[in-house]
Amino acid sequence: MSFCNEFRIHGNLARDPKRGRTGNGVTTAFYVVAVEHQSRHGDSVQTSTDFIPITTYGKQAESDLKYLAKGKEVSVRGRVRSWYDSVQKRGGFCFEPEPGCVRYIGAPVSRSTEAPLEGEHDSWLQDYEAAMAQYDAVPHTTRPTRFAARA
Repeated sequence: MSFCNEFRIHGNLARDPKRGRTGNGVTTAFYVVAVEHQSRHGDSVQTSTDFIPITTYGKQAESDLKYLAKGKEVSVRGRVRSWYDSVQKRGGFCFEPEPGCVRYIGAPVSRSTEAPLEGEHDSWLQDYEAAMAQYDAVPHTTRPTRFAARA
């Protein structure tokens, strides 16, 4: 039996990427891609937006930090990773593109100061970032591997 753990998304950055580092000193870029989709309910068409958190590493992260900005159109392919903190009894997931699988689409976007997302999704993103900060604070010996050094 063959299993597949892959995602493909196409959307626009909800805000500028954030720079970070792994415990091993590898550069990371964290950003959120807004993906709009439509669904039919009888005669009406409803549009909704999903906000997908993306983390890239190494050279891909450096490129993302240099060329991506809020509003920039991007296409991303990669895999989903889950994590669990046994001390906090919390878990979650993150989307990690494969090296070279982030495609910048359209004209360059001028960088602006980073602004938080506006609207109903603010609390979700704040909760996600808080959970990831707690996860990053857990010693590496007590958690599953989340970071793979990609240079």
